[in-house]
Amino acid sequence: MILNMATMPKIDFRHTQLEKNSLRSAFGRAAKNYDDWADLQRRVGDNLLCKVNEYSVSLPTILDLGSGTGYCAKRLSEHCDKLIALDIAHGMLAQQRLGGIANVTYICGDAESLPLQTASVDMVFSNLAIQWCQGLENLFAEIKRVLRPGGQFLFSSFGPQTLCELRDAWAEVDRMSHVNEFIPLSLIHEVMHRSGFIEIELKSEKISIDYRDVLQLMRELKGIGAHNVTRRRPRGLTGKKKLDRMMNAYARQMPGSSCIATFELYYGSAYCLV
Repeated sequence: MILNMATMPKIDFRHTQLEKNSLRSAFGRAAKNYDDWADLQRRVGDNLLCKVNEYSVSLPTILDLGSGTGYCAKRLSEHCDKLIALDIAHGMLAQQRLGGIANVTYICGDAESLPLQTASVDMVFSNLAIQWCQGLENLFAEIKRVLRPGGQFLFSSFGPQTLCELRDAWAEVDRMSHVNEFIPLSLIHEVMHRSGFIEIELKSEKISIDYRDVLQLMRELKGIGAHNVTRRRPRGLTGKKKLDRMMNAYARQMPGSSCIATFELYYGSAYCLV
């Protein structure tokens, strides 16, 4: 479904601030075993790569923004002369190096302050990474800066309904932030437009994934480094009594004995004119 952004209401939304050091550490710790847990990330990456497969000629340079352990990088390298794999976590890039891609340059850096020359890449590709950035304005300004005129920005991200069942279950326990909060599509479009992107196309979909139980879901989130890193998260260990209350609240939302988690997925495409 392609959203008609003109019909969407304005949203007054303050994105929950993430602690970048916590984020960097979380993904760094997860790097070694990341691929054991990242089925959803590969599935979304495959969908996004279908857009790249439309190119019949090789591009000079592609930036894989938030490259992780390199699942998408391997296939992106087939579409360019030079691939730049950039990630905020050194551990992710160290793991990716084991893949031995010939035409790749590895850079450990921040998406909101890209260590790249202006107008130096032909495509920015980003699979499930931009939702971890603190400021959309800085992020999109940087992406537009490094793109050459006519360059394309392709990305996927999570929407606010992601893990809504887990968020609602924790809300019955306390008022802390236990689940990462994500930016709505209307705000993404608004900031992209202000940043000067053209031909903006945004799509959304929701998928449901069955888990054995809530603990399996939480282990997967920790396994990919995507556990809660918001500033309002609980700082101490969660006691068994609170965890049991949350799990009981989660179960009350479920039909039968199933454990379903919702993921709201965004796919975006836009071009840089100047």
